[in-house]
Amino acid sequence: MEDTTTSLAGTHPNLRVPGRAQHSREEVLRTLKYWEHVERYSAPIAEDDGERSGDVAVSHIVDDKDPWPSTADTSRVYRHFVRFGIAALRECDKLLIRRWSPEQGAHGRDPVEDGQYTFAGTFAVSGKRAVEKGSLVVNRFLYDLAVTLECTTITFSDYAEILATEFKTRVKPRSKPLAIAEALTHCAYSALQLPTDIQATVKCIVVTRSKVFIDGNRPRKIQDARVFSSVYPNLLRQMASDLENGVVMGAAWDLLTKPVAMSDFDASSDETILECLQTDKYPSARWPSDFSLSPQQQVAVNETFSRVAEGGTFSINGPPGTGKTTLLMDVIAEVISRRADVLHSYEDPKSAFAPVAANGNSPQYRIDKPLHDFLVVIASTNNNAVANLTLELPRQEKLGESYRNSLSYLPKLAESLMAQHRVAAEPWGAISVPLGNRRNRDRCAASVIDALDDGSLFDSRNATAWNVARDRYAAAKEAVGALKATHRRLNQLMHATETFGSKYTDVGPWSGPARTSVASPLSSGTLAIQESATATILPHPILARASEQIECALEELGNVVTPAEYLNAEPRCRAQMLVGTSSALERARAELFVAAMKLHESFVFHARNSIQANLIGWIKLNSGRASTELEALAGHLWSTFSLLVPVVSSTFCSFANVFGSFERGTIPWLIVDEAGQACSHHAIDAVSRAKRAIIVGDPFQLEPISTISNSVDRALAAKFDVGTEFRCKSSSLQTLADRINPFGAVRNGRWIGAPLRVHRRCVEPMFSISNGMAYEHSMVLADETLDHEARQNERRPTFGPSAWINVVGTAETANDFYIPEEGAVATHVISRHIANRHSDRELPDLFVITPFRKVAVGLKLHLLQNATELFGDLPPVIVEEWIDHSIGTVHSFQGREAETVLLVLGAKRVDSIEWALSQPNIMNVAVTRARRRLYVVGNRANWFQKESRDRWMLGTDSDWLIEECEARSLFDSQPQRKPRLRVV
Repeated sequence: MEDTTTSLAGTHPNLRVPGRAQHSREEVLRTLKYWEHVERYSAPIAEDDGERSGDVAVSHIVDDKDPWPSTADTSRVYRHFVRFGIAALRECDKLLIRRWSPEQGAHGRDPVEDGQYTFAGTFAVSGKRAVEKGSLVVNRFLYDLAVTLECTTITFSDYAEILATEFKTRVKPRSKPLAIAEALTHCAYSALQLPTDIQATVKCIVVTRSKVFIDGNRPRKIQDARVFSSVYPNLLRQMASDLENGVVMGAAWDLLTKPVAMSDFDASSDETILECLQTDKYPSARWPSDFSLSPQQQVAVNETFSRVAEGGTFSINGPPGTGKTTLLMDVIAEVISRRADVLHSYEDPKSAFAPVAANGNSPQYRIDKPLHDFLVVIASTNNNAVANLTLELPRQEKLGESYRNSLSYLPKLAESLMAQHRVAAEPWGAISVPLGNRRNRDRCAASVIDALDDGSLFDSRNATAWNVARDRYAAAKEAVGALKATHRRLNQLMHATETFGSKYTDVGPWSGPARTSVASPLSSGTLAIQESATATILPHPILARASEQIECALEELGNVVTPAEYLNAEPRCRAQMLVGTSSALERARAELFVAAMKLHESFVFHARNSIQANLIGWIKLNSGRASTELEALAGHLWSTFSLLVPVVSSTFCSFANVFGSFERGTIPWLIVDEAGQACSHHAIDAVSRAKRAIIVGDPFQLEPISTISNSVDRALAAKFDVGTEFRCKSSSLQTLADRINPFGAVRNGRWIGAPLRVHRRCVEPMFSISNGMAYEHSMVLADETLDHEARQNERRPTFGPSAWINVVGTAETANDFYIPEEGAVATHVISRHIANRHSDRELPDLFVITPFRKVAVGLKLHLLQNATELFGDLPPVIVEEWIDHSIGTVHSFQGREAETVLLVLGAKRVDSIEWALSQPNIMNVAVTRARRRLYVVGNRANWFQKESRDRWMLGTDSDWLIEECEARSLFDSQPQRKPRLRVV
């Protein structure tokens, strides 16, 4: 294909990108079909044998031994889940590859995928070992495998009915669960006529889950943790159908069709930063924080509004601790302020609504079209990520101290929303709420209903008179405009003064046209110079007057960083110097957001009758009880709800359930958080429903999790002729968005959009390890992080410097990953942290992280076996909660942090170690979970393979590597203290 160079309209003037042909409609349809197949052939994976934590125990049944763990603990309630029809995934993979791509050959599964099983279905058994009627769940994977191999012609519903009939027939009061599992296995394989060589020697797998009675109250019914039916194949099929019927794909169309934007442009260059941080490019409002953004955070915010004002996608890349969430708060503040601009235009809030005939029922109202463009939806693969963000924004501590007394928004509703999620922190306002799953939606609806019933939603004591609120907002908006004008005037004065002084130095006193040409910009800067084409005077009075005007402007603006100061600073300082704004402008922008929230609150009160009617309709829509007439008003109902709660969130798997009423391209603002972890095919439906999509993440942290093997993925990609950029095993939503974002830079050989640089979480050596391993030393450690650690060390001394503890051990079996000697060292470190209280808590602020599931299982089991020695007489429920929360694989800690991290490596097999180190992602995430101390526990000789790639293992100083005996001495040397302790 011919590769020409074209300029991009509306981008930086120096930016040039390769001009490549867009992907065609047919290519997009093939991609959607490929993704659908990826999802269909991503098998549910059974738990590992012997896996155990506080509330889970797993047994693989290969004989007739009793699989049921002890249920003697009367403080717990138990439920068992029996997996039947066990199949070896490796053998299934071979059959699929042979069918789709015989020339490829079976490369097998990744080392960490060896020995994995899938299953035909599952059923539940009570704590008393009675099989539960109606609990059968049938998986599609083995059925789809049989269809692909042409082993069966029956439909899935017929297959499921065969198993259901068998299950009903065999479930009796004294039925034996294992006998039922064996019968269902035989039934499944007979119905599908699958090859017998895929059937595992494991007869069934029993997963026991338990929950503790809290304060004597029986816990909610225990649910299975495995998801057996995926929503994504149907969503992808519907997208393909819509595309064939000419439906516009919203923001997703850019992701699926635009050409690669990689070039030699660098969004981090000084020239680009100064261009993007011109005062007029700053949004009018910002989040009311006591601190400004870093330069590249602000650049990302400015470019977001510049590039997606009318729709489209924009990607932002932030390494760990660089403030991705913080900049998103500024984006949210500006969106709300822009809606306030529209609200301000109404003389009477009631005029924004028009009643709709209701056929005898309570009427609903259409809301004016300009108010439909401001709902903000946050989405992610990770349920905790989206819930945490939308439950953090309302907290008082998210506001700067200087704004906490001046800002509240629908406080009673905010308190109710937070209480529904058992969040004890005091909220400042109803800014956001997590939706997504049915439980969250019901919680939100309950809070709204309560606020309507008790009248607190429209409490006149919280509402400012409409005219007063309008005037205050107008004044705040005017203040921002006036300060921006002062900045422009200051820039003109400084530029003209520099030019004037330079010309005087070059030629001395002058007159005539030459003088006029230089004095003109000074005059436009309000210097009131009296022009005379023939005058001959020395320039000193003009420079003096300009200097006075500059001093006046600086006095009005406060702290200002000029472009010259920025360019003359050291690179590390430049990364923290914000140009184009001032302390006064930052304050005014924050106060505009405060005024915008007050304007919203007044608007809600003065349009309360219309809003109440629409909220009742929204609750019905939200619960699935809406009439056809009500569904036709879905956009109006959502726009009304968003006046109360501007920001909502959902996971991708629940997205269509919540926002299915939105046509393609109609959700005003979609923010995808942790997009580097998001499978493109899971996120694409959500993006297609959005008008604007802001994709935020980091491709150098964890990659998306897909249970399909590399070999099967390669075969599917070949079958549908899909490029690497869309492959599920080599891409994410983040990489998909980055590849088309012209505003980016090259990092570690990869093009990324809008990179962030200033890191505020970890101290050394974690910062330098991550910076060198994944980011080519492009990050800068923030000054305040260094200052904070210095203060922390005075108040909370640690056990000593971070270190690699060299442990030489052997796994109990050849294929095991867990090394008992490493587990013993980790246990010793944990015990010393507990004994010496190097955290202000009874249980330490400490994570134990590992790349491998089997190591996590071994560590948890070892701690549970030694719980009494380690944790004393602490209640078991607290100990087990801490173990489950604090020990796990790297994937379970994305987005979390602790004061201390133990990175327990395990493994000895070269292929497993090679898998963990082949990309920086896994180790990067593990290392950057630690704020203050990192202790790596593992065999250095096994893990250090290639200095060019594994250089992070060399550490940052000569004390990095210590032997096991030295480590024990280090931790034993600390004085023991026995203060009064408290639980996290």
